[in-house]
Amino acid sequence: MMQKIMFQDNLYQLARSIDTVAEGLLLDISEDFFLDKTVDDVLFFDAMIKKISQALSANRQITGYMRILRDLHGCQQKYAALLDAIIAEKTAMSGNFESLRPKLRSIRQYHAELAQSIVEELGKSAVADDSRDIVSTNELSELLHF
Repeated sequence: MMQKIMFQDNLYQLARSIDTVAEGLLLDISEDFFLDKTVDDVLFFDAMIKKISQALSANRQITGYMRILRDLHGCQQKYAALLDAIIAEKTAMSGNFESLRPKLRSIRQYHAELAQSIVEELGKSAVADDSRDIVSTNELSELLHF
């Protein structure tokens, strides 16, 4: 049975969660308290972006598809920035991610490819939208002879 997915709400929550983790990594917080949770969150974000992307791909006719796709791309950009900061060791806990770094690089590569496909789809839609709004010379002359 197909369940109703509230893409906007899920993407909003995901974006806020990514922001919270990114901001937390700027603080000098104790790894003893937060490392496991942070790692879990980073991996959770990967899984959620993939899951939402797959669900959205299966529902291309959904109302507001392009807006949702742009929001997904925004979440993905936030996530990519978070991964980049961890991989480049620009966070207070960077040293603790050493064993995870190869996996994070792989995840980052996947998301770069997914982001590219989203950008391409958004580009196709912009071209399609433009072609719909073009008025032919016949239409224009008909409109001007009111």
